[in-house]
Amino acid sequence: MSVGVLAVLALVSLALEYGFDDHNRPLPVWLLETVQAVTVVTFVLGQLAEIVTAAHPLAALKSAGINVAIIVVGLVLLLVQYEVIHQPVRTVGTIYIVTLQVLILVRLGIGLVQFNIALSQTRLHPARLMVLSFLFVILVGTLLLVLPRATQGIYTDTTAQTARHLLKCLFTATSAACVTGLTVYDTGKDFTLFGQAVILALIQLGGLGIMVFGTIFGLMIGKQLSLRQSLVMQDTLSHETIGHIRRTVKFVCFSTLLIEAVGAAALYPMWPADIDTVGLRVFYSVFHAVSAFCNAGFALSVDSLIPHRGAWQIYGVIMPLIVLGGLGFPVLENLSQVGWARLRRWARVAWDRRAGRGVAPAGRSPTVNLHAKLVLSATAVLIIVPAVLFWIFETPTRFTPRLKVNMGDQVEVEGLNPDWMSGMSAGERALAALFQSVTTRTAGFNTVPIHEEAVSSATHFLMCMLMFVGGAPGSTAGGVKTISMTILLLGVVATLRGRERIEAFSRTLALATVRRAAAVIIVMWVAVSGFVLILSYTEPGSLREILFEAVSACGTVGLTAGLTSRLTDLGQAIIILAMFVGRLGPLTLLIALAGRDHAAKYEYAEEAVIIG
Repeated sequence: MSVGVLAVLALVSLALEYGFDDHNRPLPVWLLETVQAVTVVTFVLGQLAEIVTAAHPLAALKSAGINVAIIVVGLVLLLVQYEVIHQPVRTVGTIYIVTLQVLILVRLGIGLVQFNIALSQTRLHPARLMVLSFLFVILVGTLLLVLPRATQGIYTDTTAQTARHLLKCLFTATSAACVTGLTVYDTGKDFTLFGQAVILALIQLGGLGIMVFGTIFGLMIGKQLSLRQSLVMQDTLSHETIGHIRRTVKFVCFSTLLIEAVGAAALYPMWPADIDTVGLRVFYSVFHAVSAFCNAGFALSVDSLIPHRGAWQIYGVIMPLIVLGGLGFPVLENLSQVGWARLRRWARVAWDRRAGRGVAPAGRSPTVNLHAKLVLSATAVLIIVPAVLFWIFETPTRFTPRLKVNMGDQVEVEGLNPDWMSGMSAGERALAALFQSVTTRTAGFNTVPIHEEAVSSATHFLMCMLMFVGGAPGSTAGGVKTISMTILLLGVVATLRGRERIEAFSRTLALATVRRAAAVIIVMWVAVSGFVLILSYTEPGSLREILFEAVSACGTVGLTAGLTSRLTDLGQAIIILAMFVGRLGPLTLLIALAGRDHAAKYEYAEEAVIIG
């Protein structure tokens, strides 16, 4: 029996056992547990047989090192349970089977990458392969969220309720896999711990990209990347050097786990006292750390991060996680190479001086490349300038909405709402403006209300502009990307200066890069305009709310001015499509639909046209 079949059987049996209540489970528990036991035993025996019968057993053992390690850990836990805690054999066996479900999920991932390898060896276009991978993950996520154990307090007594529940689960799965953050269900209230774990897995998969995860699993089992797989990875990571993809993927895996682990550890003390168990606090910390780094914007509170806006972790942990996730792995890799090189050089110089030797001449060290310089410059500008503008736009004026407060004895005083940005002190408003400047471009968290009454029209319009731009290429962010907008602005500056070439940091940008940036921006603008037009016809909200919703969905941001909770069924379907298009990028989607490129074998004569 193949590993893929075993993994699918184990996953289906687990879903049927733990995804349903006792009274509505379609199959008896004893049958499901038997399937799980047979699956685990077959897999363990198969692993041992592969090692024993291999021509080079040591090499086979090394190749299956992760699988063997998990099997051994499971056996150790089994012995501990039996000898120390003196649990019955049947209970111990059940614990061991549940422990090995981690291995089953890993093997399922390996089966998926093997399927991707088979597809990548065909003539299927890389962009189409990426689209199919995301569709598959969204479908699996939807099926898991539909399970009764994934939600609580959701009634599906009628056919209409069931259909609407399925649509909302599809909406949630798409939002999580596309790291958007728009929700029609309350993530912390309507989903159980199992459902929240499914959403967390979808966020992690969507944030890094299905092809990235597939390559990571492929490296774990010693698979070599084919040229087509490298091209897929290059398109996913926006990385130009095919030969460095393997190293880049390893860096992606290591840096992601490290950053999210540090962020989760720092978030652990932030949660209120009612989250009293260690396991729940750890889950809350991991969930929000992953959501922040992947720029997803999912929170386990109905008010996003508003209840925690007084905690230092919001500004000292969440904001850095968002920025790091939005910089892109090519930038993080380049900065890490430069940092390590300078650190090694400093250590070598210090050691030589301490030993009384002359300082050896420095060799060629890596430098910050043009891509990183452009991304860092654009990111700094897009954080500082909007923060200042938010602070100005939300400074109270005579037009700012006010609340009537009853002071007693029939005396009413008009005052500012202290929960709104305009009602905060100057210092609190500055922190809120800085956080919204960071999160608006892609993350989707908010520490202040952002509905129509709570913020000014200028603030909403500036938020739409930031959501349209998004983060950097090769990052977990959406939008047209900071590089595209920067290149277009540099082109405008060059045109105004009468320069034929576009230059930045003493480098000349290729004309093909400029054309690609312009194409991405125009296609995204057309997509946003189309969704705004359709939603204006199908939804009852104001044009301001609809524009905000459409830009947020296409930019995979997740902020809402209040329209998400009032979307019709048709409106939810439209937003699902908008999130999917925005996550993959309009240009990637068009390439996937257009098929192969055909180079023209002719060239027409040039003729000038009038501009302006």
